[in-house]
Amino acid sequence: MTAKIARRRRATTVLAALTASLCLVGPVPATAELTAPPTPAVAGPPPSDWPDVPEDVTASAVVLVEASSGQRLLERGAEQPRPVASTIKVLTALTAVDRVELDAEVTVGPEVLVEGASVGLRPGETWTVRQLLEAILIRSGNDAAEALATFVGGDTDRFLRLMEQDAARLGLEQRDFGSVTGLGDLHEVSALDLATIARAALAHEQLRPLLARREVTLPGQPTEPNRNLLLGSYPGATGVKTGFTLAAGNSLIASAQRDGRELVAVVLDAGDDPARFTQAARLLDAGFDAYALEQPSVRLDLAVAGGWHSYALPPTTVTTPTDRPASVSVTVPARPPEAQVEVEVHAGAEPLTELAARTLASPSAVAAEAGDGDAGSGTPDAGSAARLGAALVDGAYASLRAASGADALR
Repeated sequence: MTAKIARRRRATTVLAALTASLCLVGPVPATAELTAPPTPAVAGPPPSDWPDVPEDVTASAVVLVEASSGQRLLERGAEQPRPVASTIKVLTALTAVDRVELDAEVTVGPEVLVEGASVGLRPGETWTVRQLLEAILIRSGNDAAEALATFVGGDTDRFLRLMEQDAARLGLEQRDFGSVTGLGDLHEVSALDLATIARAALAHEQLRPLLARREVTLPGQPTEPNRNLLLGSYPGATGVKTGFTLAAGNSLIASAQRDGRELVAVVLDAGDDPARFTQAARLLDAGFDAYALEQPSVRLDLAVAGGWHSYALPPTTVTTPTDRPASVSVTVPARPPEAQVEVEVHAGAEPLTELAARTLASPSAVAAEAGDGDAGSGTPDAGSAARLGAALVDGAYASLRAASGADALR
């Protein structure tokens, strides 16, 4: 037997013995260690019947993900490895930050004599690790990235091996890097991998404030703005990094927070500036306006001959389009409690994810967990809609017995 509920905004429809409730969850808490961000319950590309990438977003590769879960909402070419220019410096910063003290002093050497974006470091100067991170993330200094990599790893090659180790920890598909700056396009990374890197950086308590800084004053220099123009111009912008080379084109990882949600947008090879900023903003707008973050909590109490059997769905974060009613389908085993129930979460034609509901000892345990009914009564509260009456037992369960060929349902 399969029971279904339609889950609509600000309303809960109860069918037979199934109830569902929704709540909003916040973004992922910050952490001081480099660990893989949470794996989304809804894995893989968004369903084919979900909204398409807006037509005015023309970048060669794009992806929009929920920062808290990693669920993919909008994408095009998201898994294709491409040159990514300076956006890779977010991983450079992640690799360095937990291996040295922020106040450690770095006396730079000839490694800072590199081409491209520079903050003017000269051999023999002494900067702190914190200042080098600011120069990397806010001003995109190639010289600062080379100096920090040499300080942490002993030389650039050894630091690249550390980057590759951390890429493996993060679960990235691409783990072979040729530079710490993105210069020379010696490596290719997918938009999806960049989104994972950004989620890890946003969850890091020491890096997150740097990613959101609108300007910085470096030693002996005037105050300069962040190269990410969305900071200060897009409501709720929280980071993260720009990038440009001829091969990579104008690229951007951008993030923003609104109404308890945080989204990460990646646009690669977006055309002439300011297209990367307008296209990233367009993706973020679409994510905030057309999707909602929810945590369905489903409980199912079955009345069977001689008693009750209860199941509950573990908390699962999903994001669904606001124009598609979400639903939860529960397949009930013919002889509970011989098997766990199978649960599918839907939003549109295709199931988003499959989950196993955990078995509870009794309906009273469900009621106690939900704060509903008398936990000591041994039966659900009469008003909880979890109680199955005689008609359901005699009707639906009679059909179930017939369908299963069982003589008795226990």
